[in-house]
Amino acid sequence: MHQTPFPAPAVSATPATDSKPDSATGQVMLTVRELAKNFTLHAQGGVHIAAFSGLNLEAYAGRCLVLHGPSGAGKSTLMRCLYANYKACSGSILVRHRNGFVDMVTARPRAVLDVRRETMGYVSQFLRVIPRVSTLDIVAGQCTAHGEERSAAREKAAVLLDRLHIPQRLWNLAPATFSGGEQQRVNIARGFIRHSPVLLLDEPTASLDAANKRTVVTLIAEAKARGSAVIGIFHDDEVREAVADAVFHLQPGRNHAS
Repeated sequence: MHQTPFPAPAVSATPATDSKPDSATGQVMLTVRELAKNFTLHAQGGVHIAAFSGLNLEAYAGRCLVLHGPSGAGKSTLMRCLYANYKACSGSILVRHRNGFVDMVTARPRAVLDVRRETMGYVSQFLRVIPRVSTLDIVAGQCTAHGEERSAAREKAAVLLDRLHIPQRLWNLAPATFSGGEQQRVNIARGFIRHSPVLLLDEPTASLDAANKRTVVTLIAEAKARGSAVIGIFHDDEVREAVADAVFHLQPGRNHAS
Protein backbone atom coordinates (compact mmCIF):
# COMPACT_ATOMS: atom_id res chain seq x y z
CA MET A 1 0.00 0.00 0.00
CA HIS A 2 1.41 3.39 -1.01
CA GLN A 3 1.90 5.87 1.83
CA THR A 4 2.36 9.59 1.28
CA PRO A 5 5.64 10.52 3.00
CA PHE A 6 4.61 14.13 3.65
CA PRO A 7 1.11 14.25 5.15
CA ALA A 8 -1.03 17.35 4.79
CA PRO A 9 -0.89 18.36 8.50
CA ALA A 10 2.80 19.19 8.18
CA VAL A 11 2.29 21.92 5.59
CA SER A 12 -0.05 22.88 2.81
CA ALA A 13 0.93 20.63 -0.07
CA THR A 14 -0.65 22.70 -2.82
CA PRO A 15 1.74 22.76 -5.79
CA ALA A 16 2.93 26.07 -7.13
CA THR A 17 0.49 27.56 -9.58
CA ASP A 18 1.30 29.07 -12.97
CA SER A 19 0.80 32.61 -11.72
CA LYS A 20 3.12 35.06 -10.06
CA PRO A 21 2.69 35.36 -6.26
CA ASP A 22 0.32 38.16 -5.30
CA SER A 23 2.06 40.81 -3.19
CA ALA A 24 -1.10 40.99 -1.06
CA THR A 25 -0.28 37.57 0.40
CA GLY A 26 2.84 38.96 2.11
CA GLN A 27 5.36 41.73 2.14
CA VAL A 28 8.06 41.66 -0.50
CA MET A 29 11.25 40.70 1.37
CA LEU A 30 13.68 40.26 -1.52
CA THR A 31 13.67 41.62 -5.06
CA VAL A 32 16.06 40.65 -7.84
CA ARG A 33 16.25 42.82 -10.96
CA GLU A 34 18.22 42.18 -14.17
CA LEU A 35 20.78 40.05 -12.35
CA ALA A 36 23.73 38.67 -14.28
CA LYS A 37 26.63 36.46 -13.25
CA ASN A 38 29.60 35.40 -15.37
CA PHE A 39 32.70 33.42 -14.48
CA THR A 40 36.15 34.00 -15.98
CA LEU A 41 38.44 30.95 -16.18
CA HIS A 42 41.84 32.61 -15.91
CA ALA A 43 43.65 29.26 -15.99
CA GLN A 44 42.04 28.52 -19.36
CA GLY A 45 42.95 31.62 -21.29
CA GLY A 46 40.32 33.90 -19.76
CA VAL A 47 37.33 31.97 -21.08
CA HIS A 48 34.01 33.52 -19.97
CA ILE A 49 31.08 31.35 -18.85
CA ALA A 50 27.68 32.98 -18.39
CA ALA A 51 25.71 31.53 -15.47
CA PHE A 52 22.62 33.68 -16.09
CA SER A 53 21.58 37.17 -17.17
CA GLY A 54 18.52 39.41 -17.03
CA LEU A 55 17.15 37.48 -14.06
CA ASN A 56 14.15 38.91 -12.16
CA LEU A 57 12.29 37.50 -9.16
CA GLU A 58 10.59 38.42 -5.89
CA ALA A 59 10.25 36.57 -2.57
CA TYR A 60 7.38 37.23 -0.18
CA ALA A 61 6.98 36.92 3.58
CA GLY A 62 5.26 33.69 4.57
CA ARG A 63 5.85 32.00 1.21
CA CYS A 64 8.41 29.61 -0.24
CA LEU A 65 9.94 30.29 -3.65
CA VAL A 66 11.62 27.20 -5.10
CA LEU A 67 14.51 27.48 -7.56
CA HIS A 68 14.13 24.64 -10.02
CA GLY A 69 16.00 23.48 -13.09
CA PRO A 70 18.48 20.95 -14.45
CA SER A 71 21.98 20.53 -13.09
CA GLY A 72 24.19 23.38 -14.26
CA ALA A 73 21.31 25.82 -14.74
CA GLY A 74 22.69 28.18 -12.07
CA LYS A 75 20.52 27.44 -9.02
CA SER A 76 23.32 27.26 -6.46
CA THR A 77 25.12 30.15 -8.17
CA LEU A 78 22.00 32.28 -7.78
CA MET A 79 21.69 31.23 -4.14
CA ARG A 80 25.29 32.26 -3.46
CA CYS A 81 24.68 35.59 -5.18
CA LEU A 82 21.64 36.22 -2.97
CA TYR A 83 23.82 35.63 0.10
CA ALA A 84 26.68 37.65 -1.46
CA ASN A 85 29.12 34.74 -1.38
CA TYR A 86 29.37 35.41 -5.13
CA LYS A 87 29.34 38.96 -6.43
CA ALA A 88 26.93 39.45 -9.31
CA CYS A 89 28.28 41.18 -12.40
CA SER A 90 25.28 43.48 -12.78
CA GLY A 91 21.73 44.00 -11.58
CA SER A 92 20.43 44.30 -8.03
CA ILE A 93 19.41 42.12 -5.06
CA LEU A 94 17.33 44.24 -2.71
CA VAL A 95 16.77 42.72 0.75
CA ARG A 96 14.31 44.28 3.19
CA HIS A 97 16.45 45.06 6.23
CA ARG A 98 15.45 47.11 9.26
CA ASN A 99 13.54 50.10 7.86
CA GLY A 100 14.73 49.94 4.28
CA PHE A 101 16.46 47.83 1.65
CA VAL A 102 20.07 46.78 1.18
CA ASP A 103 21.42 45.94 -2.27
CA MET A 104 23.57 42.85 -1.74
CA VAL A 105 25.33 43.51 -5.08
CA THR A 106 26.71 46.93 -4.15
CA ALA A 107 26.67 46.87 -0.34
CA ARG A 108 29.91 47.21 1.60
CA PRO A 109 31.12 44.09 3.43
CA ARG A 110 30.04 45.44 6.83
CA ALA A 111 26.49 46.00 5.53
CA VAL A 112 26.40 42.48 4.04
CA LEU A 113 27.45 41.01 7.38
CA ASP A 114 24.78 43.06 9.12
CA VAL A 115 22.09 41.66 6.79
CA ARG A 116 23.34 38.12 7.40
CA ARG A 117 23.39 38.63 11.17
CA GLU A 118 19.90 40.13 11.49
CA THR A 119 17.84 39.33 8.40
CA MET A 120 19.09 36.55 6.14
CA GLY A 121 19.69 32.95 7.18
CA TYR A 122 21.42 30.40 4.97
CA VAL A 123 21.45 26.62 5.19
CA SER A 124 24.14 25.45 2.77
CA GLN A 125 24.82 21.90 1.61
CA PHE A 126 27.88 21.60 3.85
CA LEU A 127 28.56 22.18 7.56
CA ARG A 128 31.43 24.59 8.15
CA VAL A 129 32.07 25.27 11.82
CA ILE A 130 34.87 25.94 14.31
CA PRO A 131 36.61 22.63 15.17
CA ARG A 132 36.31 21.06 18.63
CA VAL A 133 33.09 22.90 19.53
CA SER A 134 30.27 20.62 20.67
CA THR A 135 27.25 20.09 18.47
CA LEU A 136 24.95 21.55 21.13
CA ASP A 137 27.02 24.74 21.38
CA ILE A 138 27.33 25.05 17.59
CA VAL A 139 23.55 25.18 17.27
CA ALA A 140 23.01 27.26 20.42
CA GLY A 141 25.69 29.70 19.27
CA GLN A 142 23.27 31.15 16.73
CA CYS A 143 21.23 32.42 19.71
CA THR A 144 24.01 33.35 22.15
CA ALA A 145 25.58 35.50 19.43
CA HIS A 146 22.42 37.62 19.62
CA GLY A 147 22.48 37.99 23.39
CA GLU A 148 20.40 35.02 24.56
CA GLU A 149 21.37 33.28 27.76
CA ARG A 150 23.50 30.19 27.13
CA SER A 151 21.24 27.87 29.11
CA ALA A 152 18.10 28.97 27.24
CA ALA A 153 19.90 28.73 23.90
CA ARG A 154 21.12 25.22 24.68
CA GLU A 155 17.56 24.18 25.58
CA LYS A 156 16.33 25.42 22.18
CA ALA A 157 19.21 23.62 20.47
CA ALA A 158 18.41 20.38 22.30
CA VAL A 159 14.78 20.51 21.15
CA LEU A 160 15.80 20.95 17.51
CA LEU A 161 18.50 18.28 17.60
CA ASP A 162 15.97 15.88 19.10
CA ARG A 163 13.40 16.72 16.41
CA LEU A 164 16.05 16.04 13.77
CA HIS A 165 16.89 12.66 15.37
CA ILE A 166 20.45 13.48 16.41
CA PRO A 167 21.15 11.05 19.31
CA GLN A 168 21.72 12.80 22.64
CA ARG A 169 25.02 10.93 23.08
CA LEU A 170 26.40 13.01 20.18
CA TRP A 171 25.37 16.43 21.44
CA ASN A 172 28.56 17.05 23.41
CA LEU A 173 30.79 15.90 20.56
CA ALA A 174 32.13 18.02 17.72
CA PRO A 175 30.36 17.09 14.46
CA ALA A 176 33.54 16.65 12.38
CA THR A 177 33.30 12.86 12.62
CA PHE A 178 29.53 12.67 12.05
CA SER A 179 28.05 11.10 8.93
CA GLY A 180 27.05 13.37 6.05
CA GLY A 181 23.38 13.13 6.98
CA GLU A 182 24.07 13.93 10.64
CA GLN A 183 26.16 16.95 9.70
CA GLN A 184 23.41 18.17 7.40
CA ARG A 185 20.88 17.89 10.22
CA VAL A 186 23.16 19.91 12.52
CA ASN A 187 23.36 22.52 9.76
CA ILE A 188 19.56 22.57 9.49
CA ALA A 189 19.22 23.03 13.26
CA ARG A 190 21.60 26.02 13.11
CA GLY A 191 19.54 27.56 10.32
CA PHE A 192 16.15 27.17 11.98
CA ILE A 193 16.90 27.90 15.65
CA ARG A 194 16.32 31.64 15.14
CA HIS A 195 13.73 33.44 13.05
CA SER A 196 15.18 34.71 9.78
CA PRO A 197 13.00 37.14 7.81
CA VAL A 198 14.69 35.75 4.67
CA LEU A 199 15.80 32.11 4.73
CA LEU A 200 17.90 30.50 1.98
CA LEU A 201 17.93 26.69 1.77
CA ASP A 202 20.37 25.00 -0.60
CA GLU A 203 19.27 21.34 -0.91
CA PRO A 204 18.60 20.88 2.83
CA THR A 205 17.14 17.37 2.38
CA ALA A 206 19.72 15.94 -0.03
CA SER A 207 21.24 13.45 2.44
CA LEU A 208 18.20 12.80 4.63
CA ASP A 209 15.94 9.80 5.10
CA ALA A 210 12.15 10.02 4.85
CA ALA A 211 11.57 10.74 8.55
CA ASN A 212 14.00 13.65 8.62
CA LYS A 213 12.66 15.00 5.34
CA ARG A 214 9.24 15.17 6.99
CA THR A 215 10.78 17.09 9.88
CA VAL A 216 12.37 19.60 7.51
CA VAL A 217 9.07 20.08 5.67
CA THR A 218 7.44 20.86 9.03
CA LEU A 219 10.25 23.27 10.01
CA ILE A 220 9.79 25.12 6.71
CA ALA A 221 6.04 25.36 7.34
CA GLU A 222 6.73 26.78 10.80
CA ALA A 223 9.19 29.31 9.39
CA LYS A 224 6.62 30.44 6.83
CA ALA A 225 3.99 30.76 9.58
CA ARG A 226 6.38 33.09 11.44
CA GLY A 227 6.64 35.23 8.30
CA SER A 228 9.90 34.06 6.75
CA ALA A 229 10.39 34.45 3.02
CA VAL A 230 11.92 31.09 2.12
CA ILE A 231 13.96 30.55 -1.05
CA GLY A 232 15.05 26.98 -1.60
CA ILE A 233 16.52 24.36 -3.89
CA PHE A 234 14.92 20.93 -3.54
CA HIS A 235 15.75 18.03 -5.84
CA ASP A 236 13.25 15.75 -4.10
CA ASP A 237 9.96 16.11 -6.01
CA GLU A 238 7.74 15.35 -3.01
CA VAL A 239 9.53 17.83 -0.76
CA ARG A 240 9.37 20.49 -3.46
CA GLU A 241 5.64 20.01 -3.99
CA ALA A 242 5.02 20.06 -0.24
CA VAL A 243 6.75 23.38 0.45
CA ALA A 244 6.53 25.41 -2.78
CA ASP A 245 4.19 28.37 -3.09
CA ALA A 246 5.88 29.44 -6.33
CA VAL A 247 8.60 28.02 -8.58
CA PHE A 248 11.32 29.94 -10.40
CA HIS A 249 12.47 27.88 -13.38
CA LEU A 250 16.11 28.18 -14.37
CA GLN A 251 17.18 27.06 -17.82
CA PRO A 252 20.35 28.17 -19.56
CA GLY A 253 19.31 31.27 -21.49
CA ARG A 254 15.66 31.05 -20.38
CA ASN A 255 14.93 31.90 -16.76
CA HIS A 256 11.45 32.81 -15.52
CA ALA A 257 8.97 32.39 -12.67
CA SER A 258 5.63 30.60 -12.58
